[in-house]
Amino acid sequence: MNFETLMAPLYYASILSLLSVGITLSYMTTKVFNFAHVRYATVAAYFAAATMLSLVVHYHITLNSSVRTLGGMRYILPLPGWIYAVGFIVASIVGGLVSILLYYAVLKPLERRGLSPLALMISTLGFDFLLVAFLFIFMSEKPIINLAAKASSLIGAVNFASLGLDFADEYIYIGNSMIRGSVLGALILAVVVTIVLTFLTRKTKLGVMMRSSIENPNLALVLGINVDRVFAIAWFIAGLIAGMAGFLMLFGTSFLKFISPTSPYNSIVVSVFAGAIVGGIFNVEGSIGGGFLIGLIEKLFVPWLAAVMNAPGLIKYNKVFSMFAVALTLLFIPEGLASIRFRRFRRKTTGGEI
Repeated sequence: MNFETLMAPLYYASILSLLSVGITLSYMTTKVFNFAHVRYATVAAYFAAATMLSLVVHYHITLNSSVRTLGGMRYILPLPGWIYAVGFIVASIVGGLVSILLYYAVLKPLERRGLSPLALMISTLGFDFLLVAFLFIFMSEKPIINLAAKASSLIGAVNFASLGLDFADEYIYIGNSMIRGSVLGALILAVVVTIVLTFLTRKTKLGVMMRSSIENPNLALVLGINVDRVFAIAWFIAGLIAGMAGFLMLFGTSFLKFISPTSPYNSIVVSVFAGAIVGGIFNVEGSIGGGFLIGLIEKLFVPWLAAVMNAPGLIKYNKVFSMFAVALTLLFIPEGLASIRFRRFRRKTTGGEI
């Protein structure tokens, strides 16, 4: 098995890991499963694509298919690098802002009225429906349609029909192997996010305040910590990371379904929640690992098992294996895979007592 074969599973797993960590962050702070979280990525993808497409049309940018060389590696970058950078920034900010909107406009008012966590969870589902309605309105607006018509010369770089967005990917050649730049970028981004979040939660003042607010909000208030603001920052970070995942989705239509108001949300939402639960719903690093594990199970293990069993139809039921992983986790390690490391550490430091 070469790296080219692993590209789709690694890309898919990286996106799941980025989205799973947001589920964990929002649940740790408010004890509410946010069903609208994955939709942040779709909204961010729309805004990033519209921004990038506007820049391409405004500056009359044409596709570049020539091979360049950098550090001994050959690569193809269809659009100027700054176009991708702008799209990434827009997607990240939009994801964060949508998350903050849900927190302050929906959850906080309902929480002040004394609604239960279950009711708050249902309210996130209602907000998700609102986002879907917004996306359908967005795709029907004439300026967007006219913008797509002007970009008709970019067919192959941008597929904007019915807002099925598919920006051409960059390709990197290492020797005789061709690697999709989005796959490499997704892997690097997942690693960077893990390192940054670990440092943020364990080594910074904000991280101390966040952990204090999560463990005992009342005591944190007595100590002068603005718990509401700390939770809002956590939700913004969760949305920010979801926006990054949404930007990556623009390049993965061969791995994921086309971006639309209801997809790829409908195809990955179960997997994202599975990753958060398997990794550890109270552990940020664990949720990233859990999302990665679920992605590899669905896109690597299940196809391999289908090939071994000579049952290609088994691939359609890859979500069943995700749910099986969740069931095993809840039965044997309810705190998630991340808790295994802590248990082992505590045995060493306490002489075998838990």
